[in-house]
Amino acid sequence: MKIKKLTPKEAAEYFSVHVHTLRQWDKSGKIKTERTAGGDRRYMIEVKDEFDICYCRVSSYKQKDDLERQVKFMQEKFPNAETVTDIASGLNFKRQGLKAILERAILGDSINLYVAHKDRLCRFGFDLIEWIIKRSAGKIVVFDQTVLSPDAELTRDLLHILHVFSCRMHGLRNYRKQLNHALCDGGSKKNIQKMD
Repeated sequence: MKIKKLTPKEAAEYFSVHVHTLRQWDKSGKIKTERTAGGDRRYMIEVKDEFDICYCRVSSYKQKDDLERQVKFMQEKFPNAETVTDIASGLNFKRQGLKAILERAILGDSINLYVAHKDRLCRFGFDLIEWIIKRSAGKIVVFDQTVLSPDAELTRDLLHILHVFSCRMHGLRNYRKQLNHALCDGGSKKNIQKMD
């Protein structure tokens, strides 16, 4: 176990309570605190371990070069950090790498998560992932902090959704063509099983 010192704001997020509640806990001895030279409180939180993780993701195997560039960039910035990669859609929350990171955070590991772009972590639900990471006294650092207007952000999100569903429709059309072709070639079960 390791002791981590949190500011009142960080501790309030960690425990999901108000700062006033933290002060009451301090007075009653429920939580340990320390004062800085300036007189500010620092809340002492026991965390299992602290890990630096660089997360890199691309949507398809066609973008493998981009993934390698992301990994190289992150390893140059954080040579001692663990690197986790995924090749999957940003809408897919069943990604092995993302699930492993979230599971470690839920089990109490303090994770400092570094990503090149916010959408590399996920297209939607960034706030939820950030909350899970902060609950274990961790943080998420995003390098590309491009600020968009609410309209531009909404438009971008809608375009991402349309793109994902149009790709799925294209995949279904290909599957349907293969199925029709297999049935026209005699409909043997052997041909149909090859498709799966």
